[in-house]
Amino acid sequence: MAWFALIPVAFVLVATPATGHDFSKAEIDAAFTVASAGFSADEVMIQDDLRSRFLSELSGSDPRADGFERAALLALLQLRKSGKLTSKATRRGIPVDESIVPIAEIAARVVMDRHRISSDTLLADPAFREELGREAEKISPGTDSVAVRKAVLSLRKRRALKPELVLRVADWQRKIETHSLDSLQQSIASEEISDGPGIYLFRTASGYLYIGEAKNLRLRLSDHFNGSDRATLAEYLRSEASAGVTVELHVFPSDSPAKRVTVRRAYESELIRSRQPRLNVRP
Repeated sequence: MAWFALIPVAFVLVATPATGHDFSKAEIDAAFTVASAGFSADEVMIQDDLRSRFLSELSGSDPRADGFERAALLALLQLRKSGKLTSKATRRGIPVDESIVPIAEIAARVVMDRHRISSDTLLADPAFREELGREAEKISPGTDSVAVRKAVLSLRKRRALKPELVLRVADWQRKIETHSLDSLQQSIASEEISDGPGIYLFRTASGYLYIGEAKNLRLRLSDHFNGSDRATLAEYLRSEASAGVTVELHVFPSDSPAKRVTVRRAYESELIRSRQPRLNVRP
């Protein structure tokens, strides 16, 4: 039986909030021509100076107005995708730092999954961009935020950020949390971590490490810290490399469909298949 047959399906369409900002194609094109300095629309999205110049060139508008930046950048992307920008890119941006790609993927997925948004909205909305930077910082302190955005663009072009079907159909008031190992252990001790059902993802700056499911997240995670029954994970958590581990929790209400082990395992298996944690045995 396919995994999706086990999951109660409730497709949730998250509408993009209306911003009240309408830009003509001519306005967007003119502002881009002046501001881009020969760079592409993608570079205008991710580079702070180019983006600020583009927004300020949209005459008669207040760049500080609520939703203005998001609406303007999404309009720019739409024009670029339709091939209607008259100014062509003549300069290359910074190259993608491949060492940052795993960090960018993990951070981007957290924010996209948490808010059920696309990669375009992630980069266009200033609040989501800031959240992306914070999540990357948790994974690898000191990571350059522009390099993270560049890596997100690269992942988008590779179609590597497409959300798993299970995350699109299995919302169930899920909450997504991220913790360092130290903060997670403290939260377990103070009983701040849910004792309900959920999925947990151990991560490092080089990618996903281990993904598991639990009927009781707090108890299961405590078991891992006290000597995991997964030998490779236990060995990793005892090593010096554990200093770079962070943990992502997908927390579900106790009365959600995730209370069923078959549902949790289907969710877990889909994430393992897609994200390929190196210490898991393939389901």
